[in-house]
Amino acid sequence: MLIWWKRKGSVKGMDSRRVVIAAFIVCFVTVLSGSLMFSMLLEAAAPPAEEETIAGMVVKSDQGIVIEADDGDYLVKGPKTQEIAKMAGKLLEVTGIIKESPKGDVIEVKSFEEIQE
Repeated sequence: MLIWWKRKGSVKGMDSRRVVIAAFIVCFVTVLSGSLMFSMLLEAAAPPAEEETIAGMVVKSDQGIVIEADDGDYLVKGPKTQEIAKMAGKLLEVTGIIKESPKGDVIEVKSFEEIQE
């Protein structure tokens, strides 16, 4: 019976389809894992962000809480946002990590202090 199947080509044809599908899957997984490892290497190679200090007025806006500094506006993010929101209208010195985003500069606040005039 096995010989009859081989003569008809069904088993042979099925095997070649399986080989093609398996090869495709192996290639896909290899490319995917390679790109993931590459992106992990890029992240590991990037220097850690350094904290910076800015000074400016705390303002509530449509975007959220903003520090209006001399060199531009910084959207406040992070766990200290609610505390800073209570300081609206006051001058603060804010230390944190500044990142660029499509909406503008964002500062993830690590610490802040009111500036006494």
